[in-house]
Amino acid sequence: MSDTIVIKQFRLRKDKPKTEWLKADEQTDAWINQQPGFIFRCLSETAEGEWFAVEYWSSIEAAKAAEENFRERLEGLIVPFIEMNSFTARHSKAQVMRQSGLAYLEQNVICLIDS
Repeated sequence: MSDTIVIKQFRLRKDKPKTEWLKADEQTDAWINQQPGFIFRCLSETAEGEWFAVEYWSSIEAAKAAEENFRERLEGLIVPFIEMNSFTARHSKAQVMRQSGLAYLEQNVICLIDS
């Protein structure tokens, strides 16, 4: 087992306000924090309206188990906001994780991805 990073990339549907999306995502955040193997998650938006959800897990098994659980419990809440033809998800094995004084398990982490 090795640490795994999951990067989900998508666009929101044009008929769904961002404020409603972020409110729905709060439930995802609360849920994901309870999942075994979860380490941290950040959500960011580019100037062009592309979103990234970056998740860090203790293993690929933990990430995939959470994804299956998510489909059963929360998919119906999130899917109506997303242009599904824009959605991609990638899993990768973490090679290096540097922390600059942050304890990721204890703090909310905000990450920015600039295209």
